[in-house]
Amino acid sequence: MRIEVCCGSVEDALIAETCGADQIEFTTSMSLGGLTPSYGMFHLLKERTQIPAMVMVRPRESGYYYSQLEREVMLRDARYFVEHGAEGIVFGFLRADGRIDEEACKQMMEVIGPAQAVFHRAFDLVPDPYEALEQLIRLGFRRILTKGQKNTLEEGQALMDQLRVQAKGRIEFISGGVREHNLWWLKEIVKPEQVHIGAFTLQEDPTMSNHPQIFFGTEGKSAETHYQTVDRDKLQRIINILRA
Repeated sequence: MRIEVCCGSVEDALIAETCGADQIEFTTSMSLGGLTPSYGMFHLLKERTQIPAMVMVRPRESGYYYSQLEREVMLRDARYFVEHGAEGIVFGFLRADGRIDEEACKQMMEVIGPAQAVFHRAFDLVPDPYEALEQLIRLGFRRILTKGQKNTLEEGQALMDQLRVQAKGRIEFISGGVREHNLWWLKEIVKPEQVHIGAFTLQEDPTMSNHPQIFFGTEGKSAETHYQTVDRDKLQRIINILRA
């Protein structure tokens, strides 16, 4: 079983590598679903780790229908990461109606060349997943990260099983939603070839306690006193069980 760990910092990546992950999805702002990491983060990652990195290219939160300028930013970011050693790029383009934007995807595929192309959980928003699957296969994607258009892996597993049958090995699926409570079911019943682990904990930034009434984002939208990091102990437990 190939194990990928979602990492929002270089520190997270070092933990994932130490715990025995096969590769990482490198991103930032995990509480927003993951955004493009900075060039500085990426360079330090390559200097300090040996683990393969699938780099998220997503310029903003909230959906996957992008303006022309946003697309240009994404293409430039992807080109930079690949030229500097990224093993893969994680991205997704949707049209306003939620269907795959094939033209935008083709442009990205040309940019990243032989690097691995991973279509992320934008797949879980498409209106017809069977049609979308065929589109992604035609485009040449290596794998799809999905929870089967549900919020949990258990709820989405029926669709994922159907998609695997349809795909007939033409594309890989990586299962999101791996948690400690579903590991036995995952190993013994589902038996996926690849899994995507988000083993997070909350860290508190002490400076935020000085004036807790002050907001730097949208008031009431989310707590600003904490941020997510990989939980070393939780991740090690999960990987040990999956490897056993």
